[in-house]
Amino acid sequence: MTAQPPENARTVELLKEAAASCRGCDLWANATQTVFGDGREGAKMMLVGEQPGDQEDLQGKPFVGPAGRLLEKALDEAGIDRRRVYVTNAV
Repeated sequence: MTAQPPENARTVELLKEAAASCRGCDLWANATQTVFGDGREGAKMMLVGEQPGDQEDLQGKPFVGPAGRLLEKALDEAGIDRRRVYVTNAV
């Protein structure tokens, strides 16, 4: 079954609300919450990871576990302020 976003989800906030109650696949069964994107809307850079890990699931934010620490280091070395980047996961 392919889940479709609701027609009225025209803002990120509405999409977050819809995702929180989505049962379009089995991923919700073992998750504690939806891990949505984080960062500035309208950011010029968007980074997309594969899927949230355990820490991301517990905290409800992407890239807060080991991958997040690696991302922070890479962004720092590249001179990119993470607050200017939108991060999310493909799943």
